[in-house]
Amino acid sequence: MFALRFASLFLLSTSLVTASPAPVADPAGLTVVDKRASTDIQTVFNTLKNSTDSILPKITALVSAGTATDDTVTPLINDLTAALDTATSSLSALPVSTERQTDEDIADLVAGIITDITTALGGLLGTASTIPGLGGLLSGIDTSLDQVLLGLETLLAGVLHLVANLLTGVAGLLNQLALGLTLGTLGLGGLL
Repeated sequence: MFALRFASLFLLSTSLVTASPAPVADPAGLTVVDKRASTDIQTVFNTLKNSTDSILPKITALVSAGTATDDTVTPLINDLTAALDTATSSLSALPVSTERQTDEDIADLVAGIITDITTALGGLLGTASTIPGLGGLLSGIDTSLDQVLLGLETLLAGVLHLVANLLTGVAGLLNQLALGLTLGTLGLGGLL
């Protein structure tokens, strides 16, 4: 009876191991990850973009209508933070990529997401008096966004340099929003 339990546990664990993507060693001894890794990174950021595209217009609409308050904005910023945290978790589950073909595409996508977030949140700066918890909410966004960027850099070393080059125009707004961790990770703090 014990042997039967052991055998079924062994079969289950080996099926999980064989179902996961595995890096392949090339003749030079380097680890090469299949091309799905870059696609998976792109998928993570496309999913994040879809999430931000549904959250950020609501924040912008509240600012435009003059109805941005703690009660209306906090749930949206919490949703944004959760979307960033989900992206971080998804990135941490991916293998490190050695593919370089889509770095520019991913950098463009990430820079666009950060620009959208920065622009939408920048509108809240004028309504800070109606949102007493704004500083804490922005701190949470900064931490979560920084974790996404660090996860990306782990998977595609050097890509943050490309992202930073695309974000020089919004570095001042990142600073106004007190997103210091994000600025530091991108190396944009010296531009201010």
